[in-house]
Amino acid sequence: MAVIPQQLKTNQANEALSKTSHQLLYQGKVRDTWRFVLQYLLVVASDRISIFDFVLNALIPQKGEYLTALTHFWLTDVLKDHPNHLIQLTANPNINGINKFRDSIPGLPIERCLLIQDLTDLLVPFELIFRLHIGGSVYNEYLKTGMAGGHTLTPDLPQWSKLDSPIFTPSTKEESGHDVNITAEECLEKMGENSQTLVRTLTTMFADAYRFAEQRGILILDTKFEASSHPLMIADEVLTPDSSRFVDADDWKRAMAEGRSPEFFDKQPVRDWGAAQDTPKGQGIKNLDPENPDDIAFVHGLKVPQLVISAAVERNKIILMRLTGLTLKQYQKDAMGI
Repeated sequence: MAVIPQQLKTNQANEALSKTSHQLLYQGKVRDTWRFVLQYLLVVASDRISIFDFVLNALIPQKGEYLTALTHFWLTDVLKDHPNHLIQLTANPNINGINKFRDSIPGLPIERCLLIQDLTDLLVPFELIFRLHIGGSVYNEYLKTGMAGGHTLTPDLPQWSKLDSPIFTPSTKEESGHDVNITAEECLEKMGENSQTLVRTLTTMFADAYRFAEQRGILILDTKFEASSHPLMIADEVLTPDSSRFVDADDWKRAMAEGRSPEFFDKQPVRDWGAAQDTPKGQGIKNLDPENPDDIAFVHGLKVPQLVISAAVERNKIILMRLTGLTLKQYQKDAMGI
């Protein structure tokens, strides 16, 4: 579990909820999860930013709001026919159930909160990664073997080339250290009954989302889902810059012609900054151990430049506007009832 800088553990939501009887269950790299009423959980998206399994000592303004809005958009619009963990108001199925409690918890920033079903013990214990472009962590494997996640691919594809159809390239979900890529066959065997139905459903969801975004000038190169197979239900964040690689469609075409990587509309500016840092173990934060106290202290002592933070903010704005046609404030008012 990544270590969060002490000064970033407390935020407006935590201060509001700490005055109630609700219990903080888990504080992740970006999201805080609270035990709420009945069988429900409250997930609060913070403005924290993580790269290479480290939580940086920096905040991306309104990041949590953008992540919440995007997840809400996909699950209540494009992917609304697939079962998911959102709890909605009975009178308005598009409005998240947390709106019912907005007056009873003073100061709660509901624009970054989602009320969800508790699937904690039901989630598949693997990273469910789907790709329609070959790149990222599986590309070196592909160069060596011609395969990715156990799938045999066309030889000699440049990085980020588009595939004929989405492929499932799962990885382990490690409590410490880095996740390990495994084959789709290995993952399906370990997940057991209903796993093939789950993967087919998620493949369809990814393909539907890809087509929708492509019509709006965005390509979703790959994404990571969280889900349960019994019952089959989508969980956690969905198709956000923290779980997906977005690129501008025209820039991707130019990049393929020029033999370069496209410019990513996600936290790539922060990753690039982290990869360029001189560390006690060489260039790049990726060389450091997220379990080593000295390495953690070194990363927490780094100051992320304002230009890098601004670049990440701008990408969040572009993605939401392109996909929904609305600014953040417009989407929150018109679609989320805020």
